[in-house]
Amino acid sequence: MKKNFPFPTIFLFLLLVFTSVILNAQVTCPNSTILWSEDFGTGTTATSSPDILTSGLFYQPTGELASEGSYRIINNTQQKPEWQASPDHTGNGNGKMLVVNGQAEIFYQHRVTSLHGFVPGTYAVSLFLMNIDTAGICRPNPLVPVATVKVEYLSQSNTWVSLGGSPYTAEPVSQTTSPVWVNQGSSFTLPETGAFFPTEIRITVGDGTVGGCGNDFAMDDVSLSLCAEAAPTPVELINFTAHLAGNGVRLDWSTSQELNNNYFHIERSSDGNSNWAVVATLSGAGNSQVLKNYNFFDATPLSGANYYRLKQVDGDGNFKYSRIINIKVDRQKELVSVLANPFHNTLSVNFISAIPQVVSARLIDITGKQVALEEWAVNGNSAKDFANINKLQPGIYILTITNKSGEILYNNKVLKQ
Repeated sequence: MKKNFPFPTIFLFLLLVFTSVILNAQVTCPNSTILWSEDFGTGTTATSSPDILTSGLFYQPTGELASEGSYRIINNTQQKPEWQASPDHTGNGNGKMLVVNGQAEIFYQHRVTSLHGFVPGTYAVSLFLMNIDTAGICRPNPLVPVATVKVEYLSQSNTWVSLGGSPYTAEPVSQTTSPVWVNQGSSFTLPETGAFFPTEIRITVGDGTVGGCGNDFAMDDVSLSLCAEAAPTPVELINFTAHLAGNGVRLDWSTSQELNNNYFHIERSSDGNSNWAVVATLSGAGNSQVLKNYNFFDATPLSGANYYRLKQVDGDGNFKYSRIINIKVDRQKELVSVLANPFHNTLSVNFISAIPQVVSARLIDITGKQVALEEWAVNGNSAKDFANINKLQPGIYILTITNKSGEILYNNKVLKQ
């Protein structure tokens, strides 16, 4: 027969449960970025887990978890009649968790990998634990779970090294009259490792209580986070400049530090407020703690004002913009620039010409001998290459470019390497 409970009784019950959860909660890393988490999935069928260490536990798919050291991943804690009947901590429909008949064991281990490497700073490991023995079981002195957390990074010498604060032993989780998830965990420090950035962090969880009557628990929602307050700024941009270079604009910038830096977008606008267009993308250094210099040559700037900004994008997709710089380009003049100087086997010259015309380009060696001559038809923006100069000896040459009127458009040294 269905029982009806009076409203005050239900309200008092919910208040007690809610209060228990809040009192036991820990905030180990406020305003953090979660790098990895495990909620054990969903479903109603028992499963094992590759993160469970078989040296500590064994998988039992059916029946009561009556033997010490047995476990399963399941959607309800009541895997013995006297245990609490509770869903997982996550609150997913049929959400699963790890349910264990505990003994003294190291039972869980997971390796978290980062493509760009983990930066020095403060990290936190959080997990939720429930004592699934109902109050009064194994009285007067029931055993209770005591979780231990070890956090390590894989060093450059391929050995596991503990982070500062590891290993950590949590507070015992006592029996309760109703199901209560207890947030346990701590903060750990990854030290400076020079130019090397570890790509793997290993999390190991154990239960320090020797098996006996009690010490039965569920675990859910394990996570690794980077603490925002301790995390260094991803990219330290120390300058960003623009100057005219022949017929284009050269942009230069430098970083003193890069953490998880994927790439830079170079964006340009005619007014600095709207219609920003990506004109190039340059790869970042990933992780760096030394000075890095970058440059880009915009061979086709706008006529008049050109506004530039950098969009720096992290490996996880987060981004930020640099300050905006601007420069004016006078397109009424004939502008000539060498795209690469020094050059190797190819000497490329870029033109911006207001009218169609033919120009002559001569290379003179240091003895005054002409070693190459080209005639090019140019109009608007165009790039031209010298042919058959790959056999020239390395050294200094004079490049002179004139129009049909004999006016010198360019006269400067170039270096072949």
